[in-house]
Amino acid sequence: MEFCPTCGNLLRYGQSQFFCSTCPYIARIERQVEIKKKQLLVKKSIDPVVKKDDIPKGPETEAPCPRCGHEKAYFKTMQIRSADEPESRFYRCVKCEQTWREE
Repeated sequence: MEFCPTCGNLLRYGQSQFFCSTCPYIARIERQVEIKKKQLLVKKSIDPVVKKDDIPKGPETEAPCPRCGHEKAYFKTMQIRSADEPESRFYRCVKCEQTWREE
């Protein structure tokens, strides 16, 4: 990266020159640099910090799932509207993990 010596902004590249988009500074490129070495990056395998089974599901209740009809669901309550409105209750099916909100 090259920076403008006049105003300090990042220089842009175009037509074999670096130029500043803020002030009239232009730096001509006299020779091209060729990259001789390429490094192949390899992704490392990452072990999960927490397994999906270890995450707390929440309290369980009887609520029929609209997708699969299973009778048990986990639930949580959240205040998503103003304080004078009742809390919203969200359910997640134990069997198929479908999520829905109590209206």
